[in-house]
Amino acid sequence: MWRRPLLAVVNGSGRNLMGQLKGQWLEVKVTDRAGQESDKATILCLGPPGRFGIPKRDEEFEILMGWADEGLVTQGRFRFQKANARGAPEDGERIALDFKAADFVDDLKKSGRQHYDDGTTFGDLVRREAKAAGLAAVVDPGLDRMTLGYRLRWDQSAIDFLNEVADDVGGTIKPAGGKLVAMKRGGGTTGGGQALEPILIRRRRSFGYDVDIEPRPEAGHVAAAWQDERTGRRRLTKVPTGRDGPIVILPHPYRSEIEAREAAKSQAYERSNNSGSGYFESPGLPRARAEAPVIASGFGGFIDGRWTAESVEKVITVRGAFTATVNITAGDEKKGQKGQ
Repeated sequence: MWRRPLLAVVNGSGRNLMGQLKGQWLEVKVTDRAGQESDKATILCLGPPGRFGIPKRDEEFEILMGWADEGLVTQGRFRFQKANARGAPEDGERIALDFKAADFVDDLKKSGRQHYDDGTTFGDLVRREAKAAGLAAVVDPGLDRMTLGYRLRWDQSAIDFLNEVADDVGGTIKPAGGKLVAMKRGGGTTGGGQALEPILIRRRRSFGYDVDIEPRPEAGHVAAAWQDERTGRRRLTKVPTGRDGPIVILPHPYRSEIEAREAAKSQAYERSNNSGSGYFESPGLPRARAEAPVIASGFGGFIDGRWTAESVEKVITVRGAFTATVNITAGDEKKGQKGQ
């Protein structure tokens, strides 16, 4: 049964841009990306440039995609950034309208100086930086009360500083939904701790896939050093990985035992994450989100099982096609091992 895709690109006054571009647009692409990377969207149209006007810079639109039997699903709010016009004898003339996530406010990019005393929680730090940028903050409960050592932001943008701190505690920072959201890396949850809806991928002959498996030497423990201020000595905190293998020691010391432990956990996850990567193509997935778990089936062997979505690209074309490409990493499930 053929399914009909739905599409709307609506501005603040309720005007659907797709009506204005009728007979001119070719495809709409939305890319949802993990971590600090800003989501983006592109509307590709027929040229030449004189055929229509472009939106005003920073004009805001909500993009919605879906299927007629399920309804529209919001993909986020985006601001118009630029138009690119091009032409070639073999391809004809095209105009690309580029948008970026409206949540990424300029104040997050401004350099500044700020310090946080020893004992500040990760949640408090995120909320203070978010408030300074005019945003509310949502912090995963598992990260919120994590205690940090002394932190100094020196001539550094808020978003770079926040991601530096988040890396040390196994988290990611991303503006989304008008808020600054702190999530566990690869945790498969929203900033509020709710589980992201799994992305179900099954093998279809009419859709492609490309998956690399790179089995890595396993580590039994990952260790990180930290400075014990009470004794003045450097100490080592070890985190078991649940696998067999030698101990791996991180090269740089950390400010506290808590930060050392979280850094070791984060590195253990990254080592697993690198054991496999690739992408799956699928019929349109309007609810799919980056960081969500991906469940693959019907491929067999080392591909079936659980992965993590690194990014999700969704495309609707004027010809009525709605497709998705889910870029994946292995997450915390080891790939290419015996018994997989």
